[in-house]
Amino acid sequence: MKKLTFLMTLLMASATVHAGPSSIEIYTCELNEGKTLADANAMVATFSDLLEKAGLQDSYTAHLGFQQIPARPNSVNWIGISPSHADFGKTLEWFTQSEDGQAFGVLYQSIYTCDHSFLTYITASSGD
Repeated sequence: MKKLTFLMTLLMASATVHAGPSSIEIYTCELNEGKTLADANAMVATFSDLLEKAGLQDSYTAHLGFQQIPARPNSVNWIGISPSHADFGKTLEWFTQSEDGQAFGVLYQSIYTCDHSFLTYITASSGD
């Protein structure tokens, strides 16, 4: 069933992907005790501001949602999309090597805990 969830999420995310190679990462997570979707949404707003500050707003787009099928209480799914492998690499470098990226890592771990992740490289899309 988890594979089906990943596939469905991937299909929904790929609908927003433009032609050409892309990177999509998906994390299935659960809100930490006492946290809400409002906390998670505020965290994504912070992430957006930090990406803009780093000049990476066009290199990565984060989407946040909750799992409906199958229903999973307190779920939160992070879906990150980069328009190219190079953009994904720049964002990953920022996340792991910059002060702001590492601070964001502490913030997101305070909001939710992830049990599965999935990274794929898109090489072709229908409708191209």
